Amino acid sequence: MRTTRRPLEAEWTRSSIAEPSPRDTDGVRRTRRPIAARVPALLALVTSLSAVVAMSTSCSSSDDDTRESHPSDADGGADAAPEADREDVVIDAGIADVLVVDSAPLPIECKDPPCAIALTTTSATSGSLEEGYCALLDDGTVACWGANAEGQLGSPETIGNSPVPVRVSGLSKITQLDHSCAVDSDGSAFCWGRGPFLQSEASATTVETTPVRLPLPGPATKVAFTTANNYVGCALLRDRSVVCWGSNLGQQLGDGVPTSGGYNHPPRTIEAASGAKDIALGSAAFVIDDTGTLKSWGAAIGAGRPISLQFDRWPTKVALDHVSMIDTIGQEACAVANGIGWCWGAREGLADVRLDQYIRALPAAVDTPEPLTRIATSQSLVVSENLISYVHKRRWCATSVTGAVYCWGLNNAGQAGDGTKQFALEPVQVANLPAPAAEVKVMPYSTCAILTTGKVYCWGSNSYGQLGAGLPRGTVLQPVEVKLP
Repeated sequence: MRTTRRPLEAEWTRSSIAEPSPRDTDGVRRTRRPIAARVPALLALVTSLSAVVAMSTSCSSSDDDTRESHPSDADGGADAAPEADREDVVIDAGIADVLVVDSAPLPIECKDPPCAIALTTTSATSGSLEEGYCALLDDGTVACWGANAEGQLGSPETIGNSPVPVRVSGLSKITQLDHSCAVDSDGSAFCWGRGPFLQSEASATTVETTPVRLPLPGPATKVAFTTANNYVGCALLRDRSVVCWGSNLGQQLGDGVPTSGGYNHPPRTIEAASGAKDIALGSAAFVIDDTGTLKSWGAAIGAGRPISLQFDRWPTKVALDHVSMIDTIGQEACAVANGIGWCWGAREGLADVRLDQYIRALPAAVDTPEPLTRIATSQSLVVSENLISYVHKRRWCATSVTGAVYCWGLNNAGQAGDGTKQFALEPVQVANLPAPAAEVKVMPYSTCAILTTGKVYCWGSNSYGQLGAGLPRGTVLQPVEVKLP
């Protein structure tokens, strides 16, 4: 992993995330971009950057979080993607400076078993308060911890939540993990918990307390799914084709498929998504190919590109180049493109028809102290206390080329990892990790990172045992080690 630059190249420096400026006279909100100002060559990353600049806003929020923590114990009371192929991308915009960014994640080397080689969140539901995580262990098994109300742990012997990891029943030789779905070395796909798992002709979603095998048309390399209003699953097959199934409320099943919620459609090929090497699902579906091209289809809020109607069923390019990974939940999405984080999604605040629904609909650059390798996002939650509703705003974390972890956004349970509970208006570095991080995953109130040693550390709220350290309910402001089995 390395970042190299010629002597004239401007250094990456810390500053605030780009924040929205007042509206211009033409009524279009514009965005200040500190990254682009300091590193002009990076403008070549976006093919239609002027449209992005004119229509997008930053992933950050300037509003402080002054409400009480949620869940109720947040003040101490009683979501791997496959690693991107290593690629050195050289950007030269006709100036003397050349930036070379190797944005592949740091490798994991297990020297002291038990070790994890991939990490994910258990829930694919955007508004879920129940938090948990799963890790792919180096022996090919999967272990999960945290909430278990809908069988997210995949262990029928485990009743209720688990504050320590338990092995998912019946899985072996697993090579890929995404939420509560896993693919083994033979290409067989297994899922558990709540999701569109092809187990019922009458319903697009079922609840499975143990892993069930998906009847796919061929061996798979990855399975992704979402339960964010549109219960749909997709699989990336070994022949690089993509098949999707379930309900079609978000029009993610392609052309000629009814959108009524009463249908549960079998797997069908999405022709325009073929040739993919990675896939992710939220309110929109995403695929990345070998060239780093990112395509999306589905709901307009979340797709990351201009869409004439509320939905678009045709996989179409997002205006980012050299994309190495994407993370999405509900209407929120973030991608890493040649070392830069880009985020987009739903508007701020509670539902209000007077607000611009698409104020954050296009990718906006995140200003970070150094180039990134991975990024993760959560979605804002509407919570109520004493008949008053308010928003716990979204949050993000990312890993850098040096293995540092940076978090920003909601921090009422210490989930930003800087030892405070103050809303993080800009990326703050997570303190006291004993080794560089290869991957980070976030939920609204907790964070977990897998280190290059194969150990997993978590911090934030432990309401459901989601820190995996065997601790009582409460909040933890510093990373604690997960007790891998």
